Amino acid sequence: MNLQTVRRRLGTAIVGKHPGPDPAPRQVAPASTSVPGSRTLTEGFFDRFPTFLETSETSSYRWRLNLRHEAIFTENRDLLAGARVLDIASHDGRWSMAALEAGAAHVTGVEARPDLVANAEASLRKYDVDESRWRFVSGDIFEVLRDEQIEVDVVLCLGFLYHTLRHSELLTRVRQTGAQHLVVDTEIHRSDAPVMWLDEETVERQGNAVADELSVGDVVLTGRPSLSALEMLGRGQGFEMKGLSDWGGLLRDNPDADQVRDYRIGRRITCRFDRT
Repeated sequence: MNLQTVRRRLGTAIVGKHPGPDPAPRQVAPASTSVPGSRTLTEGFFDRFPTFLETSETSSYRWRLNLRHEAIFTENRDLLAGARVLDIASHDGRWSMAALEAGAAHVTGVEARPDLVANAEASLRKYDVDESRWRFVSGDIFEVLRDEQIEVDVVLCLGFLYHTLRHSELLTRVRQTGAQHLVVDTEIHRSDAPVMWLDEETVERQGNAVADELSVGDVVLTGRPSLSALEMLGRGQGFEMKGLSDWGGLLRDNPDADQVRDYRIGRRITCRFDRT
């Protein structure tokens, strides 16, 4: 029996049970409980710190980044005052800077690409941020967290979770930092079932995964969890999902926003976990 026949028979046997591919995109914004007009943005973080629009090749769109800042930092500002923060895959330092502006006492950013670490350090110096408040480490996040005893209060995992298949290992390392809060911004698989959508990425593009000790060649296996799978992964390491950021309100009150279709159709979310 050839492989094509096996696949066809397996597919027939599990019709109605298999989660299948990502469901058709929804064309309506996520629901919101905020008052209309309360989430209108007139000036955003990237209007105040425009250097970060130039220091990365990845999704450097003003509207997108400003609304992400609102969803990640404005809605979780209570977590950051005086906190020690770990910024996973800190890229060009944009979100480390945002955490410091929101009141974090110190940020440690870990980024695998040395050129982005150099950009992060240069940008924070340009904006005269006290160097005692930040540190960037160039290295693989799994190796750095395994080898260094980093202790923090809050972990930011922004735009990284869907670039790896090592979710349980990552959350284990997060728990070992002693963090009480975890903020995640990620693509998800739009299924009600607790499933993981597998994919593969080549490592050349700056916004893609980076080769690690488990990958072969220039391709990395990645996984996009459904929302219920993400909740399950968190619970497995003692983190309870406490809520989703109000993307419905942000999109409703900023109708001119572009480059945010993934949030609009529910393929990407921002959420908060608290340690139980």
